[in-house]
Amino acid sequence: MKIFSIHFVITSLLIYQIDGYAPILSRLFRLKDKLPSASLLQYPKLDYTELTGQEKYDLQWYVIARSDEILSDKPYPVQIWDNKYVVWKSESGEYSALDDACAHKGASLSAGKVCNGNVVCPYHGYEFNTNGTLVNVPGICFRPSPVYNLNKYNIVERGGWLYLNTMTTNVLQDNSSFTSDANIYVEPEIDMDCSVVHLDMEYKCYSRILSENSLDIMHIAFVHTFGNSKKPEPIREEPPVKIGPNHYRSTYFYEAGEQSLARKVFGIKELTVENEFILPHTTIARIIFGQYVNTVITFALPVGEEKSRLFVKTYRNFWQNPMGDMFTKNSMLTTMLQDKAIVESIDSRFMDGKFNMKFDKLQNTYVAFYKRFVHLIDKN
Repeated sequence: MKIFSIHFVITSLLIYQIDGYAPILSRLFRLKDKLPSASLLQYPKLDYTELTGQEKYDLQWYVIARSDEILSDKPYPVQIWDNKYVVWKSESGEYSALDDACAHKGASLSAGKVCNGNVVCPYHGYEFNTNGTLVNVPGICFRPSPVYNLNKYNIVERGGWLYLNTMTTNVLQDNSSFTSDANIYVEPEIDMDCSVVHLDMEYKCYSRILSENSLDIMHIAFVHTFGNSKKPEPIREEPPVKIGPNHYRSTYFYEAGEQSLARKVFGIKELTVENEFILPHTTIARIIFGQYVNTVITFALPVGEEKSRLFVKTYRNFWQNPMGDMFTKNSMLTTMLQDKAIVESIDSRFMDGKFNMKFDKLQNTYVAFYKRFVHLIDKN
């Protein structure tokens, strides 16, 4: 009885810690065999205000476009959480990002043009340089003032995607200790001579739903034609573990479905799925069957609370030719459309559900951290 009491107290403390930052985890992990790793449960930072400046900065990187979408000297509009930005690329390939509203009368700069490296307002011709400074007002001599200027944002390219950080450089200038972009995830497949296909699609749903769907291992058998509906559950799983900044992984061991690529084409019955997330919106699914690997990386851009854009990169170390690219693109497009039919039907007021099941650990871990460190939707 004494041993039981000790175990009960320890478990209660762990659950209490979880309750402190995400009730959904306490509903999930009431049974000991459903608990993730102890290090995950004892995550030391339970609130956004407790994060360091660098940790907050890391959470503000959003994929906004494929690199090849941005043309030289042409403004490109971007929207993140209903905030609008203008992005452009110089002839030398350097990217710039400012607020997409002229400081004079609020006209959209992305509807204007780029001239001599400056973005030009379509309304009165005001010009702003790459730092957001007003440098020219046609027909008027003026004295520079900070009130005329726009917020500037850092923007970098990684692995064919453009990332914009929504923390203004004004904040960064006061806190120069956390301007590193080293924690942006770069997949190892880039250096492994893998073939890659890029896709993207707009969805009418809350972006967190998209990321959760990518992490949901049990929906595959019922939503996707390649799933194993006869044996939808994994043979075995390894619960979530932290493998990097804001980066967690679960591993699942599966019997491949009869219509799956692994079984139908390669004759491989068992496969391993490494499922990962990186806050705020990166997911990774690495499907390993024999010597073959198929990796799907997604980023769900939150355009607004009910509108998202999903960016997808699919890597493979087989069928590395144009026919393989075409097959992969068509297969991934079909998969995205199958998901679209489901996620767009989910009412965000009820997306947390009333209960969770055995294989919901990873996405519920994601949800718990997401609510604390990224975004909490108002359901009223």
